[in-house]
Amino acid sequence: MSLMGKKMATIKEIAKACNVSVATVSNILNHKPGASESTRKMVLEKMQEMNYTPNIVARNLKMKNSRSIGVIVEDMTIFSIPDIVDGITEHCEEKNYQILLINLRLFKKYNDKYYHRDDYFGTVRDEINKLIAKQVEGIIYVTAHERVLRCIPEDLSIPAVMAYGYTDNPKIPSVVVDDEDGAHQIVEYLIRQGHQKIGVIGGKTDSIHAQDRLIGYQRA
Repeated sequence: MSLMGKKMATIKEIAKACNVSVATVSNILNHKPGASESTRKMVLEKMQEMNYTPNIVARNLKMKNSRSIGVIVEDMTIFSIPDIVDGITEHCEEKNYQILLINLRLFKKYNDKYYHRDDYFGTVRDEINKLIAKQVEGIIYVTAHERVLRCIPEDLSIPAVMAYGYTDNPKIPSVVVDDEDGAHQIVEYLIRQGHQKIGVIGGKTDSIHAQDRLIGYQRA
């Protein structure tokens, strides 16, 4: 019979088959000390043999630690967002966390006009509530372009961070690109190469990116 056809064993059955206590099996599952290496090896082999799969959700709820982070992105098709999500995922993997990803698809729905809208804030808050119901330990909101947003409730029961954007709430920190310093370094490099007439083509006047890059250019 294939594994798909087998009945999944319980932790009690694993303990009985190994002639150890349920507590010993539980400690091994949770990587706690106490069991000898030979006992640990025997239990792990028996789990595989008997097709035991731990109920991670139930275990995390019991421990009040889901080891998961909710990530809400405005649109996965925006050029900067995939790299940001990849960086979040890489760090979570290193810390043995998982991410629960929500793609709002705002650019697909509204093009860049949504930068000046707030009627989707209700959707954001609904998604935040869904993530909290799934016991995430924190939330990261990833914007497409830097701007001030008020879509994250101020009374959240868990930590929240804004990536590539800002809020007016001091409780919600922001992780952003230093556009001014980047532009300053670029123009300084051109000056060191002997260039004196250095032009600049700016972006949209209401873009924080464009404003900060212009300041960096002017400072250099």
